[in-house]
Amino acid sequence: MMQRSLWGAVYALAIFWICNGRPWSPYILSLPLLGVAWEFIQMSKLSVQQRGLGLAYTFLAGWSTYQIIDTWEDTSGFILFSAFLLIWLSDSMAYVGGRLVGRTPLAPLLSPKKTWEGAISGAVFTLLIGSAYLVQMDGPISSYLEPSTWPRYAWLFPLVVVFTAPVGDLLGSKFKRLADVKDSGVFLPGHGGFLDRFDSFLLTIIVLALFQSYILIA
Repeated sequence: MMQRSLWGAVYALAIFWICNGRPWSPYILSLPLLGVAWEFIQMSKLSVQQRGLGLAYTFLAGWSTYQIIDTWEDTSGFILFSAFLLIWLSDSMAYVGGRLVGRTPLAPLLSPKKTWEGAISGAVFTLLIGSAYLVQMDGPISSYLEPSTWPRYAWLFPLVVVFTAPVGDLLGSKFKRLADVKDSGVFLPGHGGFLDRFDSFLLTIIVLALFQSYILIA
């Protein structure tokens, strides 16, 4: 548990720097996405079609990441880090909720430990805390106690993650089950491989890029 927590903190700090360190640093996200692609190639039990679908899915996420960076330029680091932050919030609160009150399996064949109660907990906390964070980042223009002052992305961005984070996680679990592996790799000690760490991000960034002109405006 200590090792997992330590490497989780290192991972979070690395993502923070990649997204916000330098104007060019968000492009470094291409490296872990290439890692995801490599893991799909290495999953020998996947059929050719399944491996191709996984690669297409990963490269679509890479294209989507580039579109966010290219379109939003100086703001793209904030957008990308916010996506990671909301995903982490969703995953963490779903885990806590599942441990405390989880009873009803969400997808027993794909991920037996996930529950509907955990998913609902993750959704509620992501909407509440995620919106508070984004409203606060909007500065004095918006007030959390006055929803009429919120920019659209303050509620729509968390709402998107509420759906894409757990579904992306389940898609990653589906590929791993087809490949008959527990972890996609050993990228991060105690955390598994690149796909294990970026499964929710893949779907989130694709949806974000496809609907960015509606989701990310004030």
